[in-house]
Amino acid sequence: MIAFVVLHYKNLDDTIACVESLKKIKGNKKIIVVDNHSLNEETQKVLESKVNDVIVLDENIGFAKANNIGIQFAKEKYNPKFVMVLNSDTEIQQIDFVDRVKKNAQKYKFDLLGGKIITKGDSCNPFPALDSKEKVMKEIKRAHKLITIYEHPFLFFLLNIYMKIKHIFKKPKKMENGKRLCKNVPLHGCAILFSKQYLDKYEDAFINDTFLFHEEDFLYERIKKDHLLTIYDPKIEVIHKEGSSLNKTFKNERKKKLFRETERLKSLKLLLEYIQEGKE
Repeated sequence: MIAFVVLHYKNLDDTIACVESLKKIKGNKKIIVVDNHSLNEETQKVLESKVNDVIVLDENIGFAKANNIGIQFAKEKYNPKFVMVLNSDTEIQQIDFVDRVKKNAQKYKFDLLGGKIITKGDSCNPFPALDSKEKVMKEIKRAHKLITIYEHPFLFFLLNIYMKIKHIFKKPKKMENGKRLCKNVPLHGCAILFSKQYLDKYEDAFINDTFLFHEEDFLYERIKKDHLLTIYDPKIEVIHKEGSSLNKTFKNERKKKLFRETERLKSLKLLLEYIQEGKE
């Protein structure tokens, strides 16, 4: 049996679309929605009518902690063979999804599994992890610069003009999914499937230190340190409507980007410490 844990925050339409796609999948499954303190009584009832369980949190505790609560709930109530964590702005349209997972499990006995991410954004697998101290430090410097720009409306205006002119002459490179099955690679956090052997090994599926962003990088450090097996299979597909929760939260583009970089910076600093501690 597979338990799907869908993290919800404000974008009810996307969460319902995600849930409806999961309900069409053949096989034994449970659907659990974890709400990061955004449902009212009416919308909670709507979700409760569509899924097996709705967990309503007393406050918004971010990505990792909220997902860990949902995963622990699934383990204790259903004892599933697999738990898949999904962003609410994802959909799975392969009705034989469970069979595809089982084939990978039988062949590879993986710890974590990820698939091809179909998106108009930059989500992809294998995930381009920040897997060294140097890469993280470079991103910290970049985040500091962007925060300085986003804090000032005029600088943000100038940056937008610069980027538009730049992209006229040089189109931005789009991230692409791998074409072949890969082992021992980092996986994108919008859709990760955990095996029972992984969930039995760790109290928390995700490293519990962050609020938002770079959860995949922390996870990849654990994967390398503990010699876990990850599988990327492009025959498994997930649709990702990237960034819809932030778009629901922020109507102002500058403030949205400022929030993103501020939270990213917090996670990056924690990641740097995590990598340094692991190598000492």
